[in-house]
Amino acid sequence: MYELLDHYLGLPKTDWVAKYRAEKQRKVNEALAALKARTAKPEGAGPSLPIARYAGTYRDPWYGNIDVAVVDGRLRIDFKSTPRMGGVLEHWQYDTFVTRFDDKTIEPAYVTFGLDADGKVDRVTMKAVSPLADFSYDYQDLLFTPAQESR
Repeated sequence: MYELLDHYLGLPKTDWVAKYRAEKQRKVNEALAALKARTAKPEGAGPSLPIARYAGTYRDPWYGNIDVAVVDGRLRIDFKSTPRMGGVLEHWQYDTFVTRFDDKTIEPAYVTFGLDADGKVDRVTMKAVSPLADFSYDYQDLLFTPAQESR
């Protein structure tokens, strides 16, 4: 398309494929550098609560429920509406954990528990670990709050 535009506008010939390839590689290199910097060293702080206090059922109005439970002394997350989307939550820093899902085709995510003034979990948010994650892993759009039965 750009070659045709260049031709009809009388512009000099440009190798658009090479330009786009170089731009994509630049973005990949930038994202890899950001990932390396971001995952290099977490703070050695947290979690704020004993792990059992993070356990509960949380609900997002769009997605539905997730369960967080203590299994064999570790937190485990289970996405009720998505089969095989569950995994152990490994502490990252503060009240943020990383889940590497049992199904390795699902992009790992940061799971952050937000606390209210009483030290109770009042929200759970997520974000893909990798800046290269496909946009379809739209974890950042989810906002889980405690379901009524776990309050």
